[in-house]
Amino acid sequence: MEHPCHKCGAAVEDGTPFCKQCGAPQIRVPGIEAVESSAPGPAGIAPTESAPEVPSIPSVLLSEGGSPGVQWAHALPGAALGAVVSLFSLLPFAVLAPAFGGLGFFLGGALAVLLYRRHVKSHLSAGAGAKIGAASGAFAFLYVAIAMIGILQYNPEACRKAMVDSAPQLTARGYDAQKLQQLLEQVKTPEGLTSMVVTFLFYGFLIMIIGSSIGGALYAAWARRRAQM
Repeated sequence: MEHPCHKCGAAVEDGTPFCKQCGAPQIRVPGIEAVESSAPGPAGIAPTESAPEVPSIPSVLLSEGGSPGVQWAHALPGAALGAVVSLFSLLPFAVLAPAFGGLGFFLGGALAVLLYRRHVKSHLSAGAGAKIGAASGAFAFLYVAIAMIGILQYNPEACRKAMVDSAPQLTARGYDAQKLQQLLEQVKTPEGLTSMVVTFLFYGFLIMIIGSSIGGALYAAWARRRAQM
């Protein structure tokens, strides 16, 4: 039997591997035509069909879940100022309501985020606000630590005197007088005083970082929700 050549149309006997007229191969594997049609032409020209478009991410999603990162060059000055305000705000709390003294660090973290938003006109997520607030708490701890270490190094007697003078006030607020007396006996030695200062700085660090972070996160969330109303 014969069949026409797929290239020139000449009659070719079955089983003949090449066309006698044009030399085109006659044994063809199914599926090669599809590959050949999708391959670039001899001049390297790609097929005319364009690749499917990748859908772009809606800007709404970016504004909701993809808030820009914190620009620390603008965040750190405000965080440093917020730390100063938080430390000064502790004075009225210490006199009027000592139990709420940690609220000063909430205020410092919120102020740091407020100053940052004035420089960078963008909506912050609660997480970004917490980072800026934590930076404010870190500055506050740095200020306190430098002051405490300086006093401990150059004037330890002033540190002891401050602790002894605060004992009656602490006793009046309900602290155990016996335990306070034990602490006062402990700070009479240089090692005991150093241990007391280190303990104070450790717990102060936790309070400052956590309080300022919460303040920054709450203010950032509130300001973002208000802007979307």
